Amino acid sequence: MFDFLNPWSLGVLFQVLMVVHFIRNRPETYWFFVILFLGPIGAVVYFFVEVMPGLHWKMPAIERWERKRRRQWLERLVVDAPSQEALGELATLCARDGEHERAVKLFGEALNRDPGDVDSLYGRGLSLMSLGSYESAAADFTQLAERDPSFKFQSGNLALAEAYEGLGQDDRALAVYRSILGRTTVSAAYYGLARLLAKRGDTTEARSMLEEILAKQTGLPRYLRRQERPWVWKARAMLKTMPASAGP
Repeated sequence: MFDFLNPWSLGVLFQVLMVVHFIRNRPETYWFFVILFLGPIGAVVYFFVEVMPGLHWKMPAIERWERKRRRQWLERLVVDAPSQEALGELATLCARDGEHERAVKLFGEALNRDPGDVDSLYGRGLSLMSLGSYESAAADFTQLAERDPSFKFQSGNLALAEAYEGLGQDDRALAVYRSILGRTTVSAAYYGLARLLAKRGDTTEARSMLEEILAKQTGLPRYLRRQERPWVWKARAMLKTMPASAGP
């Protein structure tokens, strides 16, 4: 009955699982051949080099249970002894659960206790955007940019550009993206700028921005390349929809 549980079968199964991981995550192409031609040994090498470093994972049911328990505790705490920290954390959990109206209220209460709480300012802005309140969100992100111009590796400025896009203020969004790229080379800004440029019909510069995302992957440490993969995929997908650049 358990004949399939022999070393050869388990090795093949593990090899198949690593191929599935490769297809979903799309690391460097050579890994496919390592897994395919070196068999289970190649799959093991792939697992330790590519899979293990990114294993910060829990079963969804366990994660939901832990979040529920934490939220129950915070709900009691904000009633009995509401602190800025407890309000901010409960607001974050509410936002994660899609309860953005409550999150906005809780973030506001946290900010009343500590107007300098940039994390709550950012969180409230994100929840406001989720509710379609782009103008209020832009106001929060503008305050955030004034208080902490490089907040979380430009996350605040990227959100501000997104809020401007939601308001239909593409000129202001373009200016924010260009301002970000004047200080750093974050791929999200390249992609956002490329998307707006393409929308305006400036496919030449848009293509250049997307190619910047691909070009800067060279020489990055492995862990950074893993973080960059979603933007690489987006850039390649968008490039396929654009006309080829004209030759000299």
